[in-house]
Amino acid sequence: MKSVNIFDVGFIFVYFLIIMGIGLYFMKVNKGGKEYFTGGSMIPWWMSGISLYMGNFSAWIFTGAAGFAYTSGWFTILYLAVGPVAYLVGSHLTAKLWRRTRSISPLQYIQTRYNLSTQQLMSGVIATNFILSAGVQLASTCKLFAPIIGIDMTTIVLIIGSIVLLHNMLGGLWGDMAMDVVQGVVLLGITFTVMPLSLGLIGGFGELLKAMPPVSFDQTYNGVHYTQHWLVAILIITSIGFAAGGAQRFYSVRDEKSAKRVGRLAALLACSVPLVFGIPPLVAKVYWPDLSQVDFFKPFIGKNPQDLVFVGLVFRLLPHGLIGVFIAAMLAATMTTLSTVYNMVSSIISHDMYKGVIKPDLSDRALLKVGRITSLCLGLIVMGLAITFIHSTFGLFNQMQAFFTLFNIPVTVPLAFGLIFRRIPKWAALGSILWSLIMGSVARYLLGWDIGPQVYLSTILSFGVLLSSSFVADLYRTRKPLLWTISILISAVLAVIFALSPGANAAPWQIAASIACAVVLGPTLVPLARLFARDTDEEKKEILRFYEKLDTPVDVQAEVFAAGRKQVATLPVVGRTIVFLGVLVGLAFLNTLGTDETIAVIAMMTILLGFGGTLWIAGKRVQMREAREMGVSPNPVQ
Repeated sequence: MKSVNIFDVGFIFVYFLIIMGIGLYFMKVNKGGKEYFTGGSMIPWWMSGISLYMGNFSAWIFTGAAGFAYTSGWFTILYLAVGPVAYLVGSHLTAKLWRRTRSISPLQYIQTRYNLSTQQLMSGVIATNFILSAGVQLASTCKLFAPIIGIDMTTIVLIIGSIVLLHNMLGGLWGDMAMDVVQGVVLLGITFTVMPLSLGLIGGFGELLKAMPPVSFDQTYNGVHYTQHWLVAILIITSIGFAAGGAQRFYSVRDEKSAKRVGRLAALLACSVPLVFGIPPLVAKVYWPDLSQVDFFKPFIGKNPQDLVFVGLVFRLLPHGLIGVFIAAMLAATMTTLSTVYNMVSSIISHDMYKGVIKPDLSDRALLKVGRITSLCLGLIVMGLAITFIHSTFGLFNQMQAFFTLFNIPVTVPLAFGLIFRRIPKWAALGSILWSLIMGSVARYLLGWDIGPQVYLSTILSFGVLLSSSFVADLYRTRKPLLWTISILISAVLAVIFALSPGANAAPWQIAASIACAVVLGPTLVPLARLFARDTDEEKKEILRFYEKLDTPVDVQAEVFAAGRKQVATLPVVGRTIVFLGVLVGLAFLNTLGTDETIAVIAMMTILLGFGGTLWIAGKRVQMREAREMGVSPNPVQ
């Protein structure tokens, strides 16, 4: 099996330079916080759509997810197939509404729709979730790079983490999204090349069907149990998650029509995921049924060697040069995810927390400075977490699932549905977050429930508090005895559920503690109801004004291209970059190539040169049209 040589290292080095170059190019666009965090609402929809898709990929899908696929088989294909549905559902729910919020931060509207306390709590939970997940993403990349390049894992964490951080601080959202397009093409190109070549190792897809056992909905991976309920839970989480978490990609485009296109494009791209990311690990299961007998994996026995099966296929199938492309693609995917996290969390901390609470009169240019300092601090924290996670025996897949399934529902339900449900009182989200997060934690980590039932409980409590909040507030004003009765009944129902359905390994004290939590939780509905009933007439008018804004279509001329602002030229620079990468791949012909390796190089060059050339030519046409229309229309469409 091959190892990295000078061609691969050279490609990785050049790729680093390209990343820095794109960041420097778009640095000139960032005149203030609005451009840094939202791209001035001038990001082309196709760029934002690719970015939304790429924001959910990193080296984790080549490592943690690949290892899970190697172990669980067709079950993982079903897991990966959730994505397209979730993108469509999520964007259908909120894409138009997010664009009409005219936001600079995903939580900017929360202070108006709910209140400052809710905004700060939600900001803290979201920031915690994203930072922990980013630590797993960075650890995933470094687990691959360290053995491939032969550098200590802690050292590679510091090197890669620093490069990602520098790129984000320079380019802001424009730099992130431009790089998303480049690395999206690279990522899809390399995976579409690896997938058919890997099938050739075992005689084709038909042989894979014969060799793999039927799908099983009862999987245990590194001590964690996964069933069909987990699949349903993932669909629920990701659908609501994209409705809330896609905010920055939705409000960074010019209008509502473009925002809807963002979600549809991401869904279309996600249709490729089960094939190009899911099939190769299944092939590896057939081709290498016992990893302990394969030299490449022997150094990692006892350290989740299945996480490296995708890498093993790449080193088995691709020529030097394209191996460098793959390594760069993994790095690029991680950079996308981490840059998205840094940009979003820094906007939450700098705009929602720092400006919202400490310095309300902060200027836009000062906000930009605070955002970059915040990104620096976040990068250092994530690097520290990655160093911890990379040495854990719990496994990268399980680490990601632990954070993803615990934190998402409590915040995404009120975040997304606060745009939709208009009768929710201003304090309702606070109760929804607390009940959902506390009971989800109790069910998972005290009782030992599987992820699926845990998410069901969190979802029911989150929606239950949110949608009943207006009714509960009325009960507090007019029928307090009934409110107390309902709260006691909730405690009783939860206590019975916990008593009758403990996890297999739950100790008696854990069951007792869970029941005690249920008993305490119910009566908290009364003080929450008191908060729900506190809305004043002025606060209700403020909510009405907020929804009037959501009912008002975006005026592109007045809101986006005011004061002579023009569309930033993105097509030419992105197209030229991809074409350059295609030419760079051609250097692989300097190696001695076999037939399959030659086909792989030609296929990759065709994808890069074809897509990059198309963008380059389209960009030139846009520039010519701009010249003809100068003085007639200031807003060319890209």
